Amino acid sequence: MNTSLQLLPSIGVDSDSNLAQLVHFYKKNTPFAKIESWEWDDISWDAKGICKTQARKSGYNISVNFSRDNKLGKKVKSSYNDIKPFHNLDLSDIAKCHISALQIEKAKDVGTLNFYIVAYRYLDNAMLKRNITASNLTTYDFKVAEAEAHDRLESSTFYRIGQKLESIATFINKKKLSIQKIVFKKSAKRGDTHTASDSRIDFESTTKRHEKLPTHESLIAVATLSNSNLEGDDALFQAIVEIMFATGLRFDEVICLDVECLQAREVEELNVFTGEIDIVCINEIRYRAKKGAAYQTKAIASSLLPILQKGLTSALEILAPVRDTIKCVINGKYDFFPIITEDCELFVTDIWERLNWSSRSNLLSYLKKRNVNLTNKLNPNTGKNAAAFHSVDLKEKTFSLAKKSIDELWKQMSVLSVADCPDKLIFVTQHQRHHSDKSTEPWEFTMITHTQISDYISGRPELGIKNIFERKHLCYQGEQIRLTSHQFRHFLGTMLEISDSVTPIEVARYFGRKYTPDNIAYDHTNPAKRVMDNADILFAASNITPEQAKEASVIFTLVDRDEVLETIEDIGTTLITAIGLCKHDYSDSPCGKYYACVRGCSEYYRIKGKQGEIIHLQKL
Repeated sequence: MNTSLQLLPSIGVDSDSNLAQLVHFYKKNTPFAKIESWEWDDISWDAKGICKTQARKSGYNISVNFSRDNKLGKKVKSSYNDIKPFHNLDLSDIAKCHISALQIEKAKDVGTLNFYIVAYRYLDNAMLKRNITASNLTTYDFKVAEAEAHDRLESSTFYRIGQKLESIATFINKKKLSIQKIVFKKSAKRGDTHTASDSRIDFESTTKRHEKLPTHESLIAVATLSNSNLEGDDALFQAIVEIMFATGLRFDEVICLDVECLQAREVEELNVFTGEIDIVCINEIRYRAKKGAAYQTKAIASSLLPILQKGLTSALEILAPVRDTIKCVINGKYDFFPIITEDCELFVTDIWERLNWSSRSNLLSYLKKRNVNLTNKLNPNTGKNAAAFHSVDLKEKTFSLAKKSIDELWKQMSVLSVADCPDKLIFVTQHQRHHSDKSTEPWEFTMITHTQISDYISGRPELGIKNIFERKHLCYQGEQIRLTSHQFRHFLGTMLEISDSVTPIEVARYFGRKYTPDNIAYDHTNPAKRVMDNADILFAASNITPEQAKEASVIFTLVDRDEVLETIEDIGTTLITAIGLCKHDYSDSPCGKYYACVRGCSEYYRIKGKQGEIIHLQKL
C-alpha cells in the first residue's frame, strides 16, 4: 500500500471533478491563505506580504482582483464597491487555482498576477458570448478572447496577453479542466513587436533616448538648489536628489538605505613607481540592489563624496524624529497624545481641537474604527448629549495600531534593505507627514514614495502641482526645467562609458545590473557612430563562413518560436548562425541594429528549446 503524501490531486476523466479537487487542494495550500480573514470566494485577495513589492509601494494596500471586465477602457479602474465577479464562476475558480500555483512556484509581484487575470477577463467575455461552462472551453474561445484583446490593446500589451492566454491553455490542458484539448498559439510574433525593453538603433529612437539624459541647465539648477537654504520637505527631497546624483542608485534603492550605509575602508595598493605599499581610503555605500543578491557596495568618487555626505546628513536629521518614535514603540512605550495627561473620560466635542484633529466627525470615525468604547452622555460643558470615551482606550488602541503598522512595514522592508531593524531605515516616514494640507498620522508608518519625489523634481502641470524649479523661479530661456529620478543614472552611465578604462562588466556591476547589454540603454555617447565603427565586421557577411557565424551569433538574442519556418522560405538572404537565423540582407546594406539585436531584432529568429542552440548559448 502506498502511504506517501499526495502533493497534488490526481487527474481523472471528468473535468468538473478535476476542478473540484483542484479547488479543494488550493484552498488549503494557496499562499494567500496566510492573510487573516482570507476567503476563497472573495473577489479581492489581499496580497500585501505575499507578493513581491517595490520599496516605494511598501505602504500601499495591494490586492489581486478576480473581477470581470468593467468595459471602461484602458487604465480606468472601478472602485472596490463596484467590482463584480467573473460571469463564469468556474473560470474564476480556475483563475484562483492558476494564480495560487504560480505564486507557489515562485513569488511574483502583484502586477504579474493581475496581468494573468486580465487575460482571464477576455476569456470570460468570450465564454459569455456562447454561454458555456469552463468544461466546454475550446480553442475557438481563446481565439475570440485574443481577437478582443487585439482590438482594445496596444501591440506590446497584446503580445503579452497572448503569452498569458497560452499559459492559461497549458494550465487547463495539464489539469484536464475542459473536455476538449485546447490547441492555442498566440498570433502576435515577438520579432514584429516593439516592447519597452527594446532599444532599436535608428535616428528616431536614438533621439528619443537622448531625452533621458539630463540637460546641462537642469544640472545647474540642481546645484543651485543644493547651495540654497531649503527647509522642511524641500530639504528632504533635495537630499534624495543629491544621493541619487552622487551614487546613481535607483529610487527604490535609495529609500532602502540604512543609517550606516556610507562606510570608509582602507585597502593596500602597490605603488608601481616606488615599489612600496600605499594605504588608500575608499568610501563605499552599502545597499541592497534591486536586481542583485543580498547586498552590494559601490565606491564613491572623491568628487561626489561631499554631495553624498550632505544629502545623507540632511535626510538623517530631518527624519530622525520618525526613527525615534519607531524605536520607542518597539521598546514598548510611547504616548501619541501627551497633551492628555489625566486618566479620565473625555468628550469628542471638547478634545478634538486640542488633539489637532481635522474635524470632530473624523475623530469620531477614528474611534469607531478602532473599536474604542463610546458612550453617549450629557456634556456638562455644553449641556448637550455627546459621545465620550476613556483616554486610556484611545492611547492603547493607537499604540497597538502603531506597533501593527511597524510590523507590517518591516515585513516587507526587511527583504529590501540592509538595515537590521525598522528604526535604522533612513527614509521611513509617517502617513501624510509630507502632505501640504492633511495632518500627519504619526501612528502609521510608510516609506517615501516615488510620487513625492516626482512631484518635487517634475511636478504635475495638468493638476497644477509645481515642481521645485517652478516654485523657486529657476528656468532656462523661459522654459521650465523638469527631471526624472532615473536621469541621474543615465548621466553617470554616460560618464563611465566615456572613460575607456572602465569595462562593460564593471559598469554593469557599478549600477547593479543583471546583464551587461543593459548598459547600452544608458550610453548616450553617439551610438550611431559606434554602430558604423563596428559595421565592418558585418560587411562580408553575405557569404558567411562558420567562423563568421560563430562571431555573429554573439550579437543575436532569443526571440520566439515557429517564425523560423517562414524564414526558410527566404533562405537566399538568410544567415545560419550557431544560435539561429538572421534574415538581414547584408548585400543590400550593413546592419543598422548592431546594438539592438540583443533586444529583439525583428530580423533574428530561432527555435526556443532547440538543445544545440541552448548549449552554444551557454558556452557564450
